[in-house]
Parts: sequence; structure tokens; C-alpha cells
Amino acid sequence: MLDRIDKTIVALSSAAGHGPLGIVRLSGPDALAIVGEMIPQARDRLTDVAGFRRVSTTIEPEENLHLPAAIFVFRAPRSYTRQDMVEIHTVGSPVALEAVRCRCIALGALPAQAGEFTARAFVNGAMDLASAEAVAGVIRAQSDAQLRAARTMMDGGLARGINDLRETLADLVALVEADIDFSEEPIDFIKPSELRAQIGDVVGRIDGLLAGAVSVERFDVLPRILLIGPPNAGKSSLLNRLSGTSRAICAAAAGTTRDVLTAPIRLGRGEALLLDTAGVDESEDEIIAMAREMALCEAERVDLLCVVLDATGLAGDGASIARFLAVIESLESVAAVVAANKCDLLSADEERRAIERIESLLSASQRDVHSVCAVSALTGEGIETLRNVLADSLVDLADTTGGESILLAERQRTAITEARDALGRAIDLAAGAVETIDCADLLAFEIREALDHLGSVTGEVTTDDLLARVFARFCIGK
Repeated sequence: MLDRIDKTIVALSSAAGHGPLGIVRLSGPDALAIVGEMIPQARDRLTDVAGFRRVSTTIEPEENLHLPAAIFVFRAPRSYTRQDMVEIHTVGSPVALEAVRCRCIALGALPAQAGEFTARAFVNGAMDLASAEAVAGVIRAQSDAQLRAARTMMDGGLARGINDLRETLADLVALVEADIDFSEEPIDFIKPSELRAQIGDVVGRIDGLLAGAVSVERFDVLPRILLIGPPNAGKSSLLNRLSGTSRAICAAAAGTTRDVLTAPIRLGRGEALLLDTAGVDESEDEIIAMAREMALCEAERVDLLCVVLDATGLAGDGASIARFLAVIESLESVAAVVAANKCDLLSADEERRAIERIESLLSASQRDVHSVCAVSALTGEGIETLRNVLADSLVDLADTTGGESILLAERQRTAITEARDALGRAIDLAAGAVETIDCADLLAFEIREALDHLGSVTGEVTTDDLLARVFARFCIGK
């Protein structure tokens, strides 16, 4: 990929499939000339177009094929790749877009590889490696929280923190190496105790960075919402209603669901994975008990609980509901939303009393409940309200558990951890030295090891293998 950076590349840059508009992107020294060959009537005019300009024209990728197009010109070095770039915006027919791409290749462009446009941006100094990796996160984002976190990375949030650490370590290694170079001079050099304290401060900052960071791999996974409740509360019906599918078998008999069922659901501008489990009760039946344990174990691994209760069962003293709430209260602190189901069987006054009864029972428990919604999985009443409440609850959770956090890929986390380990060894060396000169060579080596590991995060230190792994995660055309 990087051995052909002086060549012109081309790729489809819009989403695959049919659409009103499609984009073919070129980058390289011949980008304007290649596009100009498809616009005979405006060839000279295109060559003279300044950067950040739009040219409305007709392109001819094949004989007797004339496509309306808008040509966007971006001149080096003020472009995404810091090379001459051209985007052809034309009809979103896959056949037409492929004809344009193939014509560009016939005129001398090379088919772009995955992530090659962003790789050129990195190599040409338009962004650091951490920001380049964040581009893939922006493309894959499936929720507002994921998009915000990826944008924070893309804007250099991680790079700034890493560069601050590297500057501190560069100053320290300079002091240590000065002790080596000028050991015969009557100069007071940094003492081991002072060196240990300063390295320890860097280690503390690294620990804070790792503790406050969210795994990219975990953050890329859809948030998980578990439907949990007593048997026959209508969890399976609610799963089908929210997902718009017939994923779960619904029956009046309690205990119909035994395994964990899953279905994706749309929540606002994002998606979530909805899980349905067996009802939680006090049955001693061996199979039902196993299903109950599976449900409770699953409840400790999800992002949000949707507690489904039978609103008609609250007409009495609500003892069974209270027992159920006592069971889930023992779970680890997972936020919850309550769906009071079967409200279609209640009058408005009965529904109000049922909600008040649930809120009264919840007030006596320690469960963190965001809201109580009256719904009917049968008729759809209250479903959109529940959907909005679930979306808002996930947004609240994202804001406190990663929405504004630094995202770390496994590669980045490993490099930062290895830097911390090297600094830990440096602290041990300093602790056993009377004077810094006693172990200055080893100290300088370990601090430089830490510098190299941190540099690999932002691309200050790179290898071809590292870059290949990073950009292999991209799609073609980005």
C-alpha cells in the first residue's frame, strides 16, 4: 500500500447498493487528468480549477453513456490525503458507478486498497495514527455515543495525552543521559529518588488513562437490553412487538421461553440487542430452575434491564411482584426500566393505580430504575414511549460509561501497557541505586522503551506490519 503512494488510486466511496447519489473518489498526481478524460467538453477547464470548487458537467465513462455529475476538486496540500483529490458525484446506480471506476482504472488509476485514502493522510502528515484509526470508528458508529467517542479520537484526544507523556519522558531520558555524558563534570544531576518520583507520576497518568478508557472492541458491540420478569408477564410478546418480528413463541402457559432469545431493535438513531429469557420465579422444577439461573446470569452481563411486570397482577397486594423485585435487587447494579404490560386489560383508573403500586414497591427497593411505562405488547399501546425511554436510558449510560471517554483498540492498550511495564522496571532500578550513574544506561534504555511503545500509538514509531494491521480494518474507499 505505502510503496505506491505516488500513484493515483480510485474507489467507490459511497455505500454499496442503489441510491440517489454515488461517489467515486480519486487521489494522486493524475487524478484531475484522469477525470478530465471523461469530460471532453470541459477537460481544460477542469485542469485549471482551483481547490474547493464544484464543477457541474456530464461525464462519459463509456461510449453512448452520459451521466450527469458534480465534480469536486481538492488541491494538494489542502485535501484529506494532502494530494490532489477529485470526487465524482453522479447517479447512484451500481452499474453506472462501476463503469466510472473501471474507466478511471483504464486511464491509469489503481484500485484502492482498504483504508488507502486514510493511510495516505497519515503518511503525508494530515493526521496521527490514533486519529487515523478513529476514522474507522466513525464509519462503523451505530449510535450517537459511538460517533461522539470516535470523533473525540479523530480530533486528537488520545494523541494529545500520549504526546504529553512522551514529552515528559523525553525530558527525563535527557537528564539520565546527561549523567552518562558528563559524569566527570562537577554538576548536580537528577537524584534516583527524584527520578523515581517523576517516573511514578507518569505511571500514575498512564494508569488514569487506562482506567478511564473504553475498549473499542467492546464499544463497537451493540448495547444489550434484557427483558426480565415473572413467568407469563408478556416478555416474549414484548420482544416480538419491539423488534417487529415473530422471534419468540408466545403462549398463555407460563414457562414457554427456556433459552435466551435475541433480536435487534431500532432505538432512536441507534440500535440495541434485545434479549428475552425465561421467567424468574420460585419454581423447584429442575428445568425451570436452570432457565431461571441462566436469566439471572445474563442479567449481570447486559447494559440495561427492562423489567416486564403484569399490570393486571397488581390488583391485589402485589406480593408476587414484591418477591420478584427482591430477587433482581440482589443483582449487580444494572440500571432498569419497568414495563407494566397488559395495560389494555385495565381501565384508566386501574392503570394509574397499578403504576402507583409499582412505584411504591420500587421506592422500597435499592434498584436503580429510570422510568415506569404502561404498555400493551398485544395492541402496541405505549410501545413508542417505552422505546424512547430505553433509548434515553442507554444515552445516559453511554454519557457516564464511555460516551466522552477515550477509546482504545487492543493494539493501543497493549502498547500503553508495555510502556507502563518499562517504566515500572525503571522505577525498580532507581529504587536500588545510590546515584543515578550507577544504572544510568539501563534507566535510559527502559525510558526509551516506554517512549517507543507510546510512539507506536500515535505513529511516531511505525513498521509496515503495524500499518498493514491498522488499515486492514477499513473499508475500500476510505
